[in-house]
Amino acid sequence: MLTLVLAEAELEMMPAELSHHPMVLAHAQVRKKPAERILLDSNYHHGAMTTLPEGRRRGRPDITHLFLLTALESIVNKQNLLKIFLHTRNNDVISIHPTTRIMRNYDRFCGLIEQLFDKHYVPDEKQPLLVLHNNKSLKQVVDEIKANVVVAFSSTGTPVILHEYFTSLKKQKKKDIACIIGGFPSGEFHADIKNIADECVSLYPEMLPAWTVASEVLVNYENVSR
Repeated sequence: MLTLVLAEAELEMMPAELSHHPMVLAHAQVRKKPAERILLDSNYHHGAMTTLPEGRRRGRPDITHLFLLTALESIVNKQNLLKIFLHTRNNDVISIHPTTRIMRNYDRFCGLIEQLFDKHYVPDEKQPLLVLHNNKSLKQVVDEIKANVVVAFSSTGTPVILHEYFTSLKKQKKKDIACIIGGFPSGEFHADIKNIADECVSLYPEMLPAWTVASEVLVNYENVSR
């Protein structure tokens, strides 16, 4: 079983300190929602985010959207060999049912996540596809997965050829693998990732988008597990 954890994803509702900014209010009016009930999104709110702490890093629901499209449509997921968790900068954790079909339209996806933050589950409580839990650290998420090995991906990690790396894990009979992928556009993990993961590896000397790393992991895992 492969578990993907999108860690420290820049996915959050509108911070209170920005909810009265003219740019935010204008976008909220277009969305026909109160400002505090829309996602922070640098596509629309970049002008308001200049004074926000870590403003260049925050407000990136698009990263999560592309990551989920990549993971949920993968062969590994179709073979029922994949679990997916989203961990956000604010320690909100979202579990994704493998049968979930994320809409390709970005604005509709944002609406779905806004609904999730409001209700904590979608589409309903009896048969939820997405479930939100508050106040869970990345370490807590990883500990609950109980994988044989936890691998974090970072440009500063040990360089590996992924096919050879997964082959080595297979020979060691490490079948349950958890992979931590950063859900932010730049920089490093805020968490002490080397004390959370068993190994920290690099696929490329430069930082890669989360969906690219996920694609490499999914394809190589599927090829090795055949």
